[in-house]
Amino acid sequence: MDDFGKYLDKQRRKRREYIYCGSLYVAQQKLDIKNWRDSQQSPGFLAPERAWMDEIVGNMGYVDALREVSREGDQYSWWPDNEQAEMLNLGWRFDYQLLTPGLRRFVRSARLPRQPRFSQHAPLIVDYDWTLTI
Repeated sequence: MDDFGKYLDKQRRKRREYIYCGSLYVAQQKLDIKNWRDSQQSPGFLAPERAWMDEIVGNMGYVDALREVSREGDQYSWWPDNEQAEMLNLGWRFDYQLLTPGLRRFVRSARLPRQPRFSQHAPLIVDYDWTLTI
């Protein structure tokens, strides 16, 4: 985690715009996990892990694309590998698209569709309002 945090900080200083997409295996906020009270001692929701994410989307200035457009709970991207967990939506949000601040204004919508399932993870789909140029 520390190495990736240092990398993000270094990239941020290049004054270019970036989107980092991936599974960070950290649920940053209480609304990012179904049973947060019972999970405070579980990897993925430990206080140091959440503080690390707070540093990235706080002091470093990265933007969480999903939270830019939605503050709703029950939006998860990972469920334990059992049918009941998915059926009861006992999920965690581990997957992110982290943006440099200059891209914030381009986020139009974000969603985590639960079906179809290809793995324990749901895709985080973010719609941006810009045209890529190569």
